[in-house]
Amino acid sequence: MTVDPLVTAQIALAAVQNLLFAAAMGLFACGVMQTRSGLIEHGAQRVWRAGLTAALACSALAYLWLQAAVMSGSPLAEAAPAVVAVLTQSHFGVAWSVGFAGALLAALGGGFGRRGSPVFAAGLFLWVAGKAAASHAADAGDFSWREANHVVHLLATALWAGSVIAAAVLLKGRLRGSDVSPEQRTAFCSALSHLATSALVVVLGTGFYNVLQDTAHAGAPLLDMNWGRLLAAKLTCVMAAILLGGWNRLVVLPDLRARAHRDDPDYHVVQHRFNRALVMEAAVMFAVLTLAAVLGHTAPTAGAG
Repeated sequence: MTVDPLVTAQIALAAVQNLLFAAAMGLFACGVMQTRSGLIEHGAQRVWRAGLTAALACSALAYLWLQAAVMSGSPLAEAAPAVVAVLTQSHFGVAWSVGFAGALLAALGGGFGRRGSPVFAAGLFLWVAGKAAASHAADAGDFSWREANHVVHLLATALWAGSVIAAAVLLKGRLRGSDVSPEQRTAFCSALSHLATSALVVVLGTGFYNVLQDTAHAGAPLLDMNWGRLLAAKLTCVMAAILLGGWNRLVVLPDLRARAHRDDPDYHVVQHRFNRALVMEAAVMFAVLTLAAVLGHTAPTAGAG
């Protein structure tokens, strides 16, 4: 099956957007967990949050141009006239405008530090609302239960993946220094584990509902469709992430807590074990977010044989 190069570019850009959004949300969540663990959120993290959401807004502009070219059938260099039509005469244009406004709002809120946190959070929510409104979930209509479910699914996925990715970077960098006590670092790891587990439960519940809706009228066995095979690959990655996170939560974290409380000299060996599994989980999350972008541009009936 030949794929339009413009659609391929859209998929690649959507994958980048998933990563940017998840990383921004993950940094936001890690900032909250740092504060609750007795740690100070570094100013660089707030700058990164603002930068990630600003990049998200820029990527949205590029995606709009690609969408205009795809919808109008015009070459990419000649898509300018179609952009206005897409914005004013299509449902995608409305959904895009909501998401773009959200990205701008998040970038603005991220620049004001802790005082801008409510604005940052509201911007992230608007971005997801726009993304859900432009997805397969909108086939059931705006403000439908299916669309609302997808909003929750996207938020939970970004929170799970983003917190793991951001924490993996922080634990290898700023939270590794001697100014962070073992008790504080362990408290952060515990909070991360609780957050990831809670987000995972929501991801699985909402994801199951999405799959039931998407396959209701598929008309072919799941693995006979390109969409179904992509879904199977994504679920395999999700399972790998669950196993890695479960290993850290059930095996490594209890040992980490015990050693932190008694100031064990081997504490750092166990912390390294936790960090290593977390980095592996973060790598799997990259694959999950990339496959999610491909799935979002593949119809549940595509490639049925």
